[in-house]
Amino acid sequence: MKFFTLLVSSLATIQMAIAGDPDILSDFIVPANVTTIDASFFTFTGMRFLVPATTFKVSKISLAEFPALNGQSVSYAVLQFPTGTPNPPHIHPCASELIFLSQGTLQVGIVDTTNKLFTHTLQKGDVFVFPKGLVHSQYNADPQEPALAIPAFGSANAGTVSLPNTLFTTGIDDNVLAKSFKTDFSNSVASKTVTMKFFSLLISSFAIIQMARAGDPDILSDFIVPANVTTIDASFFTFTGMRFLALTTTFKVSKISLAEFPALNGQSVSYAVLQFPAGTPNPPHIHPRASGLLFLIRGTLQVGTLQIGGIFVFPKGLVHFQYNADPQEPALAISAFGSANAGTVSLPNTLFATGIDNSILAKSFKTDIATIQALKAGLASKP
Repeated sequence: MKFFTLLVSSLATIQMAIAGDPDILSDFIVPANVTTIDASFFTFTGMRFLVPATTFKVSKISLAEFPALNGQSVSYAVLQFPTGTPNPPHIHPCASELIFLSQGTLQVGIVDTTNKLFTHTLQKGDVFVFPKGLVHSQYNADPQEPALAIPAFGSANAGTVSLPNTLFTTGIDDNVLAKSFKTDFSNSVASKTVTMKFFSLLISSFAIIQMARAGDPDILSDFIVPANVTTIDASFFTFTGMRFLALTTTFKVSKISLAEFPALNGQSVSYAVLQFPAGTPNPPHIHPRASGLLFLIRGTLQVGTLQIGGIFVFPKGLVHFQYNADPQEPALAISAFGSANAGTVSLPNTLFATGIDNSILAKSFKTDIATIQALKAGLASKP
């Protein structure tokens, strides 16, 4: 397959690579086990011969496969789509994706943090960008022709979070999933897929420090004054909206982010207050622009399990949730983020309440259309 001549069209990758991985202080990084550097060190030949695939296949050219990429803030993948196959909804937590379609046609979709779905059908030669941390998918709907796409990433290790696998094959408790997706055990995709336990979703990682760094760009002034503000005094830097929290009968998030508190613009930090009545979850979700540091003020929460005073970190872009399993006592927590606008992608709503085609979802989650329709009905807005 002579697809390498098409790689030239992905030169816009240079622009995407600017804000990804940390800069290095040398031209390149030599692995400890390499003693001789010549042109072969900078060459990857693994894509010379692509074997035709009968199922969707990803072939990566990232740091793990190509050590010369260390510190270079760029990587590639090759996506092979046999007829009628999807690349299921997923996220790249560490980089944006610029996909170039070199063969066939491809239906692409992306859901932003306001739960707006954007879809388009790509033709050969088209390029499409998927912003970092947002849910997206691709689907070859052609019943006869395969498709081949080449995505570039602004990181040597963009990471991939497959939502079907993350949600339904990692051991999240059926109660959490049923309540999050507003369905029952017998009809849930989780029950059709695997019997689950709770605590294996969240991994313990000592790389948290790297992922928790602030995501917003630095500013060249102490603070940013909105255009409609003429007087700056202490009240500009004060937010009073959390003085009186009303009791709630359902899970509730009260945000103190850029939208609610303009003084946060350029400050790379924000808060949220999470109220959990007895037996309620904060459904599986993602913050695409910042890590979250959760501090439990009242009650208990299943995230690992937290008691009052406990703190838990959720690395940027990873799927996570919280659940107050206590049948009687409420829980209260605050979350801090390393961004004035961390963004939130609610996976139940993003997947089943934004208009993604039923066929794509059924194939992605290996279930039937009736189950997808039931999930969508459960999450539909009630009049």
